[in-house]
Amino acid sequence: MLGTLRISAVMLGAGAGALVAGVVFLVGLFIARVVGADEGPALVLSASLLAGLAGGGYLAGRLAPFNGRFHGSITGLAMAAVVLLISILGGSPAPTSQVALLAMIAIVVGGLSGWLGGRRRYNEGSEPTG
Repeated sequence: MLGTLRISAVMLGAGAGALVAGVVFLVGLFIARVVGADEGPALVLSASLLAGLAGGGYLAGRLAPFNGRFHGSITGLAMAAVVLLISILGGSPAPTSQVALLAMIAIVVGGLSGWLGGRRRYNEGSEPTG
């Protein structure tokens, strides 16, 4: 299965997902501060990670010429690895159960959004190209 992986789709998806996560985090943090929510940053961080996984998986699935779900899942895992690396380098402990949960969430969210991005819409009477 790894022979069919398009690295360019995964890398572009991961980059776009990081961009989506960053934008969602900044906008959400601004809103949380305006509202005055005490738990705002933690909730916004979680929401931005999910948005980034979804956006990255969608783009990877869209760019992949075949099997968008697989490319979305791999993109989600790549993004989870970056989040884990930043967390460990920042001094935060990473228990095995939380790492496994992050990987599972990344695979599911990335895979579902990759599947959505990889669906081909055909015009009436046209032949599928991929």
